[in-house]
Amino acid sequence: METLRLEPLAAEALAPAVAAIVAGAAPAKLMAVRGMAPLRPADLLVAVYQLSFDTDAAVKAAAEAAPGGLPDKILLAPLGEPLPPRVLHFFAEHLPKGRRQAMEKILFNRATADETFVYLARNLDEAGLEIIFQNEVRLLRSMALVEALYFNRNARMSSVSRALELCARNKLRPEGIPGFDEIAAALMADPNAVAPSSSDEVFSAVLSGGESAQLVLASDPAQQDGAGAANEVPTVAPSADGQSGEADADKKKRGGTTFIKFDELKIFEKIRLATVGNAFCRQVLIRDTNRLVAMSVIRSPSITDMEVIAAASNRAVCDDVIRYIANSREYTKDYAVKQALVNNPKCPLAMSLRLLSFLHASDLKTLSRSRNVPGALATAAKKLIQTREKPSGG
Repeated sequence: METLRLEPLAAEALAPAVAAIVAGAAPAKLMAVRGMAPLRPADLLVAVYQLSFDTDAAVKAAAEAAPGGLPDKILLAPLGEPLPPRVLHFFAEHLPKGRRQAMEKILFNRATADETFVYLARNLDEAGLEIIFQNEVRLLRSMALVEALYFNRNARMSSVSRALELCARNKLRPEGIPGFDEIAAALMADPNAVAPSSSDEVFSAVLSGGESAQLVLASDPAQQDGAGAANEVPTVAPSADGQSGEADADKKKRGGTTFIKFDELKIFEKIRLATVGNAFCRQVLIRDTNRLVAMSVIRSPSITDMEVIAAASNRAVCDDVIRYIANSREYTKDYAVKQALVNNPKCPLAMSLRLLSFLHASDLKTLSRSRNVPGALATAAKKLIQTREKPSGG
C-alpha cells in the first residue's frame, strides 16, 4: 500500500485513556485486547490497533487475534464511526470474513480507505462484493478496486459488467484488465450485457462446470489423454434444473461426462472466465477462435508452467499466443517451452531459429528429421548438428 501505511498512530492522536493503557504494564494491555478495559468502544478498537505494534510479543499476538474474539456488541457501533482509516483497515484484515455485520459496517463507513476496499474486494464473498459494487463513487475513484472485483471469482458477472460499463462511460481505463477496450466496446453495444438473468446463471454454470470437469480429468487418466482435441474435451456441466450432469444412461454413453456450453458465453464473459476460471476452462478457451479470449488465457495470473508448455506445443491455438510465449523471457527460460515452440509449425521461423541453439543434440536430431516443421528449420537443425560435431570429429 502506498497511501495507507499501517503503523502506530501518533501519540498526540490518542485519547488519554488509550495512551495510558498503551504506556502501561502488560497485564493492563492484555485486559484491553480482551475487551475488558474501561474504555469507550471506539477507544478500545484504537487501543487494540495500537497494541498490535507492541514490543511485547505476547501483547502483540493477542492484539492481532483480538478482532476475531470481540463480540458484536463491542465491535459494531464503533466500526460505523469515523475511526482512523488505519484502524478500520486493521480490523478488515483481522476479522473473520464470516463476521458479515462487522464487514458491512466497515464497507458503509465513509472513513474507510480505498485501499481497504481493494483488500476486501479481493477476499469477500458475493454478498459483501455486492455492497462494494453499489458504491459507484469508490469505483470511479479507484481503478485498482475495479480490477480487484474483476479478478474475484465470487463476483457476479452482471455486476462486473456494470462496473466496467461505468468505467467506459466515464472514459476511465483499468489497465490491469486484459482486453478492456474491446470489452468496453462490447458492453456498450449490448443492451442486455448487465442483465443478471442473461449473464450470471450462464457464467456461474460454466465456471462450476469447469471445476467438475477438472475433477473428472484428475481422476481419469484415459480422459486426460483425449483432452487435446477441441471437440473432444471431457466435461461435466450443470443441467437446466441446476443439478450437475444428465441421465445415467447418457452419462455412460459419453464416458460419464456431459458438455459445458462455453459457446453460450459472450466474448467479454469468456475473457473474464479465462482469468478467473480453473485450468480446465483455460484449456478450452485458449483454443477459442477469438484472439482476445485466447490471449487472456496466456496472460492469466493463474496459468501454470505445464499449461504454458502445452500451449506452446498446441497447433490449435492462435498465432498470437505462440508469438506471445516465444517473446516472453519468463516463459522461454524453461527448456520444455523452447523445445515445444521449435517443434510447433505455428511458431514464426525467425523465433524458432533463434531458439534452435538452445536444444540438446538428441532433440536437434529429431527436429532435423521432422516433416512437421518448415524445411528451412529442419535444414538449420542439420547444419547446427554438423557444426557441433566438427571439433570432436577432427
